[in-house]
Amino acid sequence: MSGSPTTRLRLLGILFWMAGGIVITFGWMGMAELAYVDGQMPYLISGGVAGLALILVGSTFIVAAALSEAAERTAQRTAELLKQAADEAVEAAAASREAPAKPAEPEARTKAKAEVAAE
Repeated sequence: MSGSPTTRLRLLGILFWMAGGIVITFGWMGMAELAYVDGQMPYLISGGVAGLALILVGSTFIVAAALSEAAERTAQRTAELLKQAADEAVEAAAASREAPAKPAEPEARTKAKAEVAAE
């Protein structure tokens, strides 16, 4: 079998669904031949319960595949966002190193000179 694990899980789930349907069908066919309820119960129990169990297992595989795929997409998106944030942080740090210091405002300089002169 080739393909991703999620594809395999989906395929396995579909196969279990089909097997469950077949088991239920054979159980129904066996039950339909008998006219009395006591004879139908073994077919109902073995075919119905076993078929439903197979369908439940198949559904579990399908849900597991969907959850696995969603988790993989979330992890991939998280990695992309973290890489983007790291790149932006590096760019911001480089820009702050390259930017020259702002000259002091003229009012601040004159206040500072006035204070020095007053002392």
